[in-house]
Amino acid sequence: MVDRISHIGILVHDADAASEIWRAAFGFEKFDEINVEVEGVRSIFMSMSGKPGEMAIEIMEPLDKDDMDNALARRLARQGEGFYHVCLEVGDTAASAKALADSGMTVMHRPAVKADAAGRWVVHPKDANGVMVEGIEPDSVLG
Repeated sequence: MVDRISHIGILVHDADAASEIWRAAFGFEKFDEINVEVEGVRSIFMSMSGKPGEMAIEIMEPLDKDDMDNALARRLARQGEGFYHVCLEVGDTAASAKALADSGMTVMHRPAVKADAAGRWVVHPKDANGVMVEGIEPDSVLG
């Protein structure tokens, strides 16, 4: 069901400053930047080579940090910066979401990030040892 880990999301106050830390201290290079309007977040994607297709990090900054209806802004205000989610690449989001739900996990369906991409799902942290898990199909977000 899971093909690979796509990326790890890191929630921050300032995406530009955070991406500079990850570049200077750890050698990551930016390969993509998008505003995910459906989530209200600006995301900078970085990998060791600066290219998509390998394990990456997603530096995530809420577009409106004062919008407490936005889950990311609310989390940032309450808990501060840090690990937000792990994203898994799956061959079929619909089938994998159904399999997870059938196994008793709380699966929340999310709209596609790109217009031509498949939808996404998120497993609630209470069902995955306190970790939010996102499922995407290849090329649904990155590159």
